[in-house]
Amino acid sequence: MFSEGSKAILLVDDDETIREFIRRSLKQAQFKVLTAKSGKEALWLYGLQGDEIDLVVTDILMPGLFGDQLAVQLWAQEPTLPILFISGNPPEDLAPGVKLELGQNFLRKPFKLAELLDTIQQMLERAEPVPAD
Repeated sequence: MFSEGSKAILLVDDDETIREFIRRSLKQAQFKVLTAKSGKEALWLYGLQGDEIDLVVTDILMPGLFGDQLAVQLWAQEPTLPILFISGNPPEDLAPGVKLELGQNFLRKPFKLAELLDTIQQMLERAEPVPAD
């Protein structure tokens, strides 16, 4: 199900053009990528392969289950799961428990590919456990 790479990313966006562009870009950057076109599909995929997913990139405004609502449900299963939110609009009414930090776990569309990759890399580095001496 994943395309080839090292770290695994679940990408969730209802816009096929954006989803495919980001998927190809992440794959070129050597990430494994699993895609979902909705929050509901993302939950189903996470249920199947959640133990392999290192980070989630999700649009916020999607039909059905919004990205912030998806995050709350994913964090209920894995509280430390890194989630990067992307949106063309500044988020206003987010689900309880979701805090967005510009440049840390939120990117406003359109963003530069380098910005996306840098943010993902920083989030993955912050999520890595510190080795014990």
